[in-house]
Amino acid sequence: MMCKNRRFILLITGVILIITYFMVYSPFQSTQKSNPPLDKFTQCLLDAQKTFSNLSLPWFLAFGTALMYYRSNHFISDDIDIGIFIDDLQLNNITDKKFLSTIRRHGFQLLINYGNRSHGQGWTLACPRSKLHFGIFVFYHANLLQNETFTWWTASYNGRCNKMKYRKCRWWFSDFQPMIFQMYKQYFRIAPKQFLVEKYGPDWMIPRRLTPFYGYASMMCINELIDLYTFTNYIDKIRKRYPLFQNCLGCVLEATRGYECRICK
Repeated sequence: MMCKNRRFILLITGVILIITYFMVYSPFQSTQKSNPPLDKFTQCLLDAQKTFSNLSLPWFLAFGTALMYYRSNHFISDDIDIGIFIDDLQLNNITDKKFLSTIRRHGFQLLINYGNRSHGQGWTLACPRSKLHFGIFVFYHANLLQNETFTWWTASYNGRCNKMKYRKCRWWFSDFQPMIFQMYKQYFRIAPKQFLVEKYGPDWMIPRRLTPFYGYASMMCINELIDLYTFTNYIDKIRKRYPLFQNCLGCVLEATRGYECRICK
């Protein structure tokens, strides 16, 4: 009888030890701890992942959202910014009607539709659960016939861009490939650090107050965007305020320490 009781006690002890081991060292528990908290920004990105997967449409985190991820490993900002290459929209034959019907079916709400498919398209959506703004920027190829030396460009609207001749700004970038990271057992893509260097300047990792223009070290080609009179007056104001711009003609750059002046072609 005592022998049976001893075996029973040993069996129970073994079960307890096994359960304790999996509670403490379980790989699932470890994975969950490595994930960011499920705030409204992260939740919206997970909703977006499901939506764009339904469209078989690749996308990547861009601008301020990518900036916050590299700086702080989270996405908390004023809104969410993502990019889509025009090639992927065309390759998957995703029309505006198909795109909008799919995002609405997944709970996103269309707030603003910018531009058109041939030039400067973009959307501002509201996330399904939080109504957080979700900005989508379409990236286009440079026009080689016009001797544009960059590789990609995208458009932004509102603010000072409304004062441009065509009421939009064009931002260009050299060629880049989005990077991949894992979150909640799903794979996401994000613009590389070089993208942020071109947008915000070489010390983009250092938080700083915005300049009166569009960011930290952004550049905006204004050829074909504003008339000569507006351009001349704008450049004169910049030269007076920022000596860095004395030799910059044909483009508007934002002042940032150590950022080299680059001239639009």
